[in-house]
Amino acid sequence: MAFTLSAIQQAHQQFTGVDFPKLFKAFKDMGMTYNIVNIQDGTATYVHQSEDDIVTSSVKSTIPVAQKSNQSIVQDVLTRHQQGQTDFETFCDEMAEAGIYKWHIDIQAGTCTYIDLQDQAVISELIPQ
Repeated sequence: MAFTLSAIQQAHQQFTGVDFPKLFKAFKDMGMTYNIVNIQDGTATYVHQSEDDIVTSSVKSTIPVAQKSNQSIVQDVLTRHQQGQTDFETFCDEMAEAGIYKWHIDIQAGTCTYIDLQDQAVISELIPQ
């Protein structure tokens, strides 16, 4: 699978919420090393193992990011989204309300880390593979 914006967009359309581990695998198959989604400024950065990167517009939260994060709310928002109870836009807004402005998916480590405005990791989870 090629590392192109088109391939990334196709993977996003095909795998959402409950299918996140499949999206992760698609990214890995493209040779991606990490992905950062910033819902405060509405950008997504995808970095290939060759260090080539693709930066594109992404979902931007419709509400301001809370100044203080709340780990228990972040976990609840994450769990509900992974169970398919929310769409991606709702997930982003709820994460902003809980104080998360971006997340970092480390393809090599198999983790997704949710980060607050103080650039502190609030939750880091292993991605099922």
